[in-house]
Formats: sequence, C-alpha cells, structure tokens
Amino acid sequence: MKKEKAFLKAKLIEFQLKVAELTHALSEQDQIFQGREKSLYLSLFEISDAFENLNENLSAKEDNFDKTTRMLAKNIRSIHKKLTRMLRANHILQIEFPDNIARMDYCKVVDTKASPDMENETILSVVKNGYINKNENIVLRKAEVITVLNDADC
Repeated sequence: MKKEKAFLKAKLIEFQLKVAELTHALSEQDQIFQGREKSLYLSLFEISDAFENLNENLSAKEDNFDKTTRMLAKNIRSIHKKLTRMLRANHILQIEFPDNIARMDYCKVVDTKASPDMENETILSVVKNGYINKNENIVLRKAEVITVLNDADC
C-alpha cells in the first residue's frame, strides 16, 4: 500500500510539473504572439500615416488635376479607407480627443506653443494619430500632439 501511495504521489508531482511547464510555455507563446501582433499594427499605422500625408498633399493640389490624376487620388483614398476598415474590424480605433485636451495616457506631447486665450494642454494639432485596441483597452500607439503651454509668469 505504501508503494502504491508513493507511486501515485510521484505521478501526481510529475503531472503537476508537466502542467506548470505547459502553462509557462503557453504564456511565453502568448507573449511572443502579442509582440508580433503589436509590431504588425505599428507597421500598419506607419502605412496609414503615409496615406494621410499623401491625401493631404493630393487635397492641396486637387484643383489642378486632370481626370486620370483625380482617379488615382480617388483610388489612393479608397485603399486608405480599406486599411481603416480592416483595423476597425479588429477593434483598433484611432484615438480621439473630443474635449481637445491632451491626456498623457493617450498622447505624447512633441511640441508646445503659447496661446494666452487657451488653457494649457489644449491640443493645437495632432502630428501623428494614436491607436487603441478597444476590446482590450490597450493603447497601441500614443498620439503625437502639439499643445498649449502658457508661461505662469504671464
């Protein structure tokens, strides 16, 4: 009977070690997957930035375009919309600032300007859009913004 208990105890310990090993391996695989996924999203955000810059340039000169160039601009905008829809389908949304106030958990201030008629931390412009995974409420990339910073001495 003692031998059977010892054998079962050894098997139970072996089983628990195997479970712990597999749990650890699964956790490592999950971290690797999340790292790859974030890297992929960051690359897609860079592509989206390029489309936005291209769209701004096209919009500024659109009045002078011939029919073929207008069609090309329309196709470029269509591709950008498809990218945006694909991100949205994966619960990745552009960070918005409805109150136009910088929140450090959602943005990174890259420059400041004085504006006496506005409150400090008011967003003057967004240099790069930020993105958030709404399902997991994780900021994937903070928005880069220019905000108001008025000297206290004024």
